[in-house]
Amino acid sequence: MRRLEDWGRLGGIFIAALAGLAVLVFLGPRLLGAAAGPEAEIITSLKEAEHDGVSLSVPGSALPLVSQKLQYARISVSVAPDGNRAEAAATLDFEGKLGVTVVSTAGVELTPFSRESGRWKPVPSEAPRLVAVVAALEARRRALEQGLPDVLTRLTAPGGDGGAGRTWEEMAPLRKRRLTVVAWYVRLERDEAVVTEHYRVEGDLPSRPVDTRGERPLLLVRQGDQFLFSPSLM
Repeated sequence: MRRLEDWGRLGGIFIAALAGLAVLVFLGPRLLGAAAGPEAEIITSLKEAEHDGVSLSVPGSALPLVSQKLQYARISVSVAPDGNRAEAAATLDFEGKLGVTVVSTAGVELTPFSRESGRWKPVPSEAPRLVAVVAALEARRRALEQGLPDVLTRLTAPGGDGGAGRTWEEMAPLRKRRLTVVAWYVRLERDEAVVTEHYRVEGDLPSRPVDTRGERPLLLVRQGDQFLFSPSLM
């Protein structure tokens, strides 16, 4: 009996050790980050997001932007004097999809963080500038397809002529128009985004049907938290 009790104790110790190891593996990086200060904790939070299947809500879109690749590099963190707000600057390498549209980007991402219940959380998402660019691109696509030139004008940066751009002039005569974007390839800079759009336009002219594929450059400039289209490239 004594030997059985000894084995039982040893088994309990072994199970407890395994449980402790599992907790350390799961929480270790976060505990180390908290001990090292907010900078390390915020960097850890971003690195933990580096996996496929991250779903980013896109304003105005019924579908989320879903990652297939998400990777941060050269992360630097600045913490506000109140100690409850911070911003992480990093280079972002992202590949994913918005519905059927491929989204690929490389460039500068700025992610605000806030401290809630003792933990640092990205606000509103891990990639807010990318999401803002994709939201503008998708809003433009919908406006072109649905024939909403007023919306296109609102998406244009100040200094434009108030028009909806050359693309709308080409699409306006089409009936039953449909604009499918195959891919957006985005280069994020600090104050602008350079985009190559691969698209397909379908519709009917009075004389013939139209089915055109192509690519075009787009330039978006940052206005506060949103991106608007340069009137020269829309």
